[in-house]
Amino acid sequence: MIAGVDGRIAIVGGSSSGLGYAVAELLSRSGAQVMVVSRSDERVAKAVAGIRVAGGKVVEGCAADFMDADAPAAVVAATRDAFGPPDIVVTNGGGPPGMPAVSATAEDLSAACELLLLPVQRFAELTLPEMRSSGWGRFVAVTSIAAREPLQGLVLSNALRAAVTGYLKSVSDEVAADGVTVNTVCPGFTATDRLGVLAKNVAEREGLTVDEVFAQWAETAPVHRLLQPEEVAAAVGFLCSEGASGITGVALPVDGGLGRSLI
Repeated sequence: MIAGVDGRIAIVGGSSSGLGYAVAELLSRSGAQVMVVSRSDERVAKAVAGIRVAGGKVVEGCAADFMDADAPAAVVAATRDAFGPPDIVVTNGGGPPGMPAVSATAEDLSAACELLLLPVQRFAELTLPEMRSSGWGRFVAVTSIAAREPLQGLVLSNALRAAVTGYLKSVSDEVAADGVTVNTVCPGFTATDRLGVLAKNVAEREGLTVDEVFAQWAETAPVHRLLQPEEVAAAVGFLCSEGASGITGVALPVDGGLGRSLI
């Protein structure tokens, strides 16, 4: 359970499964009023029902595709209608396709920007003014360990996750005095559907099985296993808590020790 979020209003992107679902469930069980967001009405309804069964107190859902420039505004409007202005925003979503850097076109980079960076900016623009006025807010972007250490064959994620981190670091400096914290969480190899897609691509390219790829990735981190979504959600939840009021502008790795930098 997270201290200090009871009654707070939260938006969680990409929350019908995986990391986003784990975050939405944790916030809701901790007393937050949560808006679940996914691209499909069916997936949204299933996630809302699951969170309620798990003990979530107040949870609603909204279908939105963040590749649509108007989607963040629609989500924020739905949240205001259901609960009021959001106090907590957790941006999260799928990643772009894997490819070598020399194969990436301008169109590929533009599409990745629309997927990963621009929705974060739009949510910030729509929600930070009210957070600042109220004197309290939490903005957390779930990115990837690729923002800290580029991963082979994932040039689009490497480039745009780093861009999100740089953008939010700049934002954090400008809103901290108003009681609003802005951070990113950088998961390592975590057992989600997205990781399964990436593993399948690697397996086909290198003549391995998906299980062999998973085993290789697990061995790259000192914990020698894939992380679970709930482990990443715990870090996101802490950054949303009252106790994390002194933490802002950080890119927090949750990677089982995969990153080798000292700080």
